[in-house]
Formats: sequence, C-alpha cells, structure tokens
Amino acid sequence: MNLSHRFFSKRILILLIFIILIVGFFIGNQYGQTWDEPSFYLYGERSWDAYTRGLAGQPLIPQKHIYFLDLRYYGAFYTAIGWKAVELLKPVLKSWGYMDIWHFINFAFFQISLVSLYFLAKRYFSSRIALFSVLLFATQPLIFGHAFINPKDIPFMTSFMASVTLGLYMTDAVKKNSEDNSGWQFELMLSILFGLLVFSVVGKDVLGSAIGSLITSLYTAPADSVAGRLFLLLTGTANRLPVENYIHKAVSAHLERIFVYAAFIFLVFIKIYTNRRENKTSDPLFRLNWRGILLVLASGIALGLATSVRLLAPFAGLLVALYALGTRGRNSIPALIYYFSIAAFVSYLTWPFLWDSPTYNFLEAFNVMRDFPFNAEIRFMGDNISPSNLPWYYIPLLMSIQLTVPLVLLAWAGFLALIRKSNRQNIFANFVVLGWLLPVGLQIALKSNAYDNFRQFLFVLPPLFILAGMGFEMLLSWIKNQTAAIALSILCLLPGLLGIISLHPVQYIYYNEFVGNVSGAEGKFELDYWLSSYREAAAYLDIVAPFDADVLAWGSGFNGTRDDITVYSFSSEDDLKNTDLKFDYAVITTRFDSHLGVFKDAPVVYEIRKDGALLAVIKKITK
Repeated sequence: MNLSHRFFSKRILILLIFIILIVGFFIGNQYGQTWDEPSFYLYGERSWDAYTRGLAGQPLIPQKHIYFLDLRYYGAFYTAIGWKAVELLKPVLKSWGYMDIWHFINFAFFQISLVSLYFLAKRYFSSRIALFSVLLFATQPLIFGHAFINPKDIPFMTSFMASVTLGLYMTDAVKKNSEDNSGWQFELMLSILFGLLVFSVVGKDVLGSAIGSLITSLYTAPADSVAGRLFLLLTGTANRLPVENYIHKAVSAHLERIFVYAAFIFLVFIKIYTNRRENKTSDPLFRLNWRGILLVLASGIALGLATSVRLLAPFAGLLVALYALGTRGRNSIPALIYYFSIAAFVSYLTWPFLWDSPTYNFLEAFNVMRDFPFNAEIRFMGDNISPSNLPWYYIPLLMSIQLTVPLVLLAWAGFLALIRKSNRQNIFANFVVLGWLLPVGLQIALKSNAYDNFRQFLFVLPPLFILAGMGFEMLLSWIKNQTAAIALSILCLLPGLLGIISLHPVQYIYYNEFVGNVSGAEGKFELDYWLSSYREAAAYLDIVAPFDADVLAWGSGFNGTRDDITVYSFSSEDDLKNTDLKFDYAVITTRFDSHLGVFKDAPVVYEIRKDGALLAVIKKITK
C-alpha cells in the first residue's frame, strides 16, 4: 500500500475517534452507576491526595491513603488521574452528575486503545485492513458498554495494548547486528548500572532487609571472631549502641548508590582508555540513537503506568522481551534492561501502596490478585456454579457468545491463515498474537477464580481482532469486486452496531445469535451483573415517587434520582430484617433471583427489560 493510502487511513482513524467521542458526549450521561464505582472513585480521590502529599514531602495517612478496602492491590494511576480530570470538568459539565463525568472520562481514555490497535494491526496487514479491525473492535457492544462503566478492566486493556504496541516498535529501533563486541559490552554494562540504580529505589525494602541481616550477624558475632573484628573495624569503638542505630545509619548512607556511581565513572574511564589505545578516539563515547531512546522511554513509561493500573501488566513486557530476543538477539538486552527498569520506577512512583515497601507490597498484591476472592455463585449455562468449580471452557465459551458472530468467525479464519502462513521470518510476530491469549490458558490450568463473566480478561481480546483482520484479508483475496468487499465490511460491522443501539445503555450484557441474543441468554448466563440498568429505575421513580420518598436499591449501583429521594442499599436479607427503615419502593435485580425473594409479596409496578430479558423490577412497598 502506498504512502497516500496510509495517510488516508490515519485521517479516517482520527475522524472515527472524533465521531465516537461526539457520540460518547451525547450519551455519556445515560449510563447507570455500577456497584464497584463509588469506592473505586473514592480511591482515586485519596490516591490523588497521596500524590500531592508525596510531592510535598508529607507523610501519608495509612488508613486513608493505603489501607482502603482491597483497592490498594490495584495500581492508583488511572483512577487518580481520572478523578482529577473529573474535578476539572465538573464546572464545565454542570448538568451532568459526578458518575456521568466519570463515565465520559472512562470512554475518552478508551480511545487510546483504538490508536494502539491500529498501529499494532499495521504490523500484520495493510492500513485499510487495520482500520477495519479497529472498526470491528469499536463496534463490539460488550466492549462499547464496558468502556463507559468499567474503570478497572477497560483502562487496563487500553494500557496493556499500548504497552505491547510501543514495545514492539521499540524493538524495531534496536540495531539488528553489532560487530563491535566491545561497544555492545559497554552498552550492556551501562544498562546494568542503570538497572542497579533503579533497584536501589524500587528494591529498597529488600536491600534494607539484607543490610539489616548482615549488620545483625556482625553485631552478634563473638568479639574474637572474624565477623566481630570486622564490626569493630567498621564502627571504630568497642562501646556498642543498639543494633538498630547501626542498621539505620547503614541504610541511610545508600552505599549501593555510591557503588553504582563509582562503577559508572570507572567504566567510562576504561572505555576512554580503550578507545585511545585502539586508535578509536574519533568514535563517540555514547552512541545516541534518539529514536530508540525515545521509544525505550515511552515504552518503559507505558508499561510502568499499565502496572500501576493492574499488576498483571508485566506480562505485556514479557511478550515484548521474548519478541525482542527472538528478532534482535543479544542486541536487545541493553534496551530491555532500560525498558524494565524505567517501568519498575514509574510503577513505584505512581502506586502509593508501594512507596513504603515496594517489593514486599508488590508481592502481597500479586498473591491476593492471583486468586481474588469471590464468594457468590455464577450463573453459567443455566446452573449456579461457584467460581472454583467452573468448567474449563467457561471463558472460551463466553468469548464465543458475547462477541459478535462475524468477529468470532473471522478470528477462527484468521487463526487458520496464521498457522498456514507461519514461517521462520514471522514466527515471533505470530507468537505475540497467540502468546497474548496465554492468561486464558493459565486460568484454565490453574482453575483460578473468574466471575462477572470474563471482564477481568478483556485485555486478551485485542489479538482476536488481529486474527479477524487476517481472516478478513484472506476473504478479500478471493473477492475481487470492490463493491462486494465494501458490502462484506458493512455486514461484518452491522451486528455490533445494531447491538449497541438496541441495548443502550446496557450494551455490556450483549450476547450474540449463537445463544439467541440477550433474550436467549436470560436465565442461562449472567446479564446485568453490575446493576447498571438501575439508571432506568431512577427515571421512573423521578416521576412516580412522592416527595421525600425512601427507596431500597438491592445490591447497590443506584443513582440519578431526584435530590429529595433517599436511596438505601442492602444486599443481605438478614440486614433487611434487622433494619427499622420503611421504604416506599424497592428496586431489585434479577441476579441471583433476588426479585423473587426480596419483598416477594409486594406488587411489581415496573419492569426493566432489554431485548425481552428482565433485568430488574420496581416494587411498591406498603409502609
């Protein structure tokens, strides 16, 4: 494809994002609050306060800034920056509620994923087919709905995709061959020193523990032993202070950083001496590849920020590293060391939970998030199943029935095309696509918890659109007529567009024709598990509820009512029995069949349905 076609596709991409943002602006205030959102956005406010206190050198308040529910195990970057953006927009969007502004911020951030997917897809096929893949991605009702109401999984999917894309372009900037072995060794040593310098910050708790153990062993050693004499030599006095004093002094001295600085000076001196001895005085000491430097910096920052959204992000770095080692060999090692070091430092800076004890707290978060506790049952294929007993095909099946049929068929066709065309030249590029899906395989093998359908695995969807692009490319090779090719494109996009329109504003409950759409999935699979449909209940109660009405919202996720209406949230029948509150109305989800048991004798005065499926009911309560 020539240069004019590539520029044309980029202009179309920019226009597409502009149109999507305009649509998002007009409908962004129509989505309901999910039950995860209030606490998550409060976490953003507290994290932003932690940033400002950290910059000012003020200590954090642990119970406020760190130990806030279990959200400390999520990185704070996105929610903190998002909270600040909401605060800046509140004076401008005065007619919008707080949650409405948040939903638009979520959706605006999601647009980065379209750009990332476009540049990722261009590595595998033409710009026009890359643009088709982006359109297919943007018109998935499941993704479109989550893009507004999901401040966890969509930002992670977006940042993960940006990390992979930038990392692959970073790899391209690495020189393929280097005959100058001494030059490569010099670059490698510089990168190692940089990594050690970063580790002195992000691994300060490990270093502190190691130094403490060493000094304690010297301190407690017999005076006539080698260790005892060494301690006396270092302290210069036989009058000992408490061991904590020596540990604090040693840790505060940052001897490891002094070692790194000294090693750097020594390395530069040796390099200058070697160049002169070998008559290489004209060679630059530091060969600066500015494009490569900027890409390493951007890629490292992207990976670090992605980790500060969810700690599974280093898997993106692993994909990039394996691709780099496979295509550039040892020449990529210095760049990779810089890459991971920058990522680690950025993650540390943007995640307040890590500030006090970076390594140990990161490992704690990893252990918790590896098998996040979820005690409720899940509706799957008509049965209520505990997360630990889900069948192995839980996620693959949901992906097959919650994405549009054209995408599923094209992805399978693309998979066959990828296998058929695989060779030694593209094996590592194809590995990125297939390896990206590895977390699903790990979930199956380890039987780790999954719930709320597969929202935690939304980040593995992008390679399906790369495969779909390959499948579409294969079909176009058989279709020579331009009009037929355009018609095929429209047919592939149409189911998603119709789903977005018909299911608004709860597009995330989408199911495709394989199970009879949403109506066919009712009672068999999870639908409105985040109670986003309660927004429609608010509109009804605004009309019929008396002044100063008291409303029960079962579960949570209720917003948008008149200011005089008081909304209470309960999710346990025992809690409901123990309260003295009297309600005028109750909004009750059909999830877990709650609408059948809660106030079971009260009449239903309103039903919330989409595509014929019942999502929630409103009951009139007699006080």
